[in-house]
Amino acid sequence: MRLVATSDTHYVVDTKIVPDGDVFIHAGDLMRTGYPADFEAQLDWLNELPHKTKLFVPGNHDFHLQVYPGPALQQLRSVGVTVVGLPGNDHYASVTLPNGMTLLGIPYVTNLPRWAFNGAEEQIWRYLTKMRYHDIIVSHAPPRNVLDAPVVDKHVGIEAFRSFAKAYNPKKWFFGHIHECYGVDRQFETDFYNVAMCNRDYVHANPPMVVDL
Repeated sequence: MRLVATSDTHYVVDTKIVPDGDVFIHAGDLMRTGYPADFEAQLDWLNELPHKTKLFVPGNHDFHLQVYPGPALQQLRSVGVTVVGLPGNDHYASVTLPNGMTLLGIPYVTNLPRWAFNGAEEQIWRYLTKMRYHDIIVSHAPPRNVLDAPVVDKHVGIEAFRSFAKAYNPKKWFFGHIHECYGVDRQFETDFYNVAMCNRDYVHANPPMVVDL
């Protein structure tokens, strides 16, 4: 099974830069402003993607899904995209992939009180304690100390995510949010991928990552 993962696209993407595969994963910040017109502009390129399974975990820019969850879910479903991890949509907190692996979606960020899906560490940890083991985690924000420092020694990841990774050792963890830290790391027994497409200047600089399982 081939996974193709990206995040932080913020604008309409040229689908030619998205490799083919079995599963397309978008780890949040599909939008820039989060307004309805911004959201609707993204649907066409998502619809053009050939992947049989397309998954989306919202990020802090994706206000439209927080404000209009019902219509947004329907519109994304109409272009073949399943939203994973949207609060209140409990049947899709996680999904099973075509090869039988399970994937958990987590949209939360911290320390961004005026943005979508902002939460406190304690709130996020309470949520995670209800979750069982999953093979793959897709969050918008990174775990603490994992590809999460936009400047040297300034780590902004989520401590609850780090604790969850240490406790459960998922096989793969995909995220974005920190544009400056695109790359791959391995800690504990988990491969971590920061798949942010936009760089610090909001330019599409980083290609989607391809992972074969």
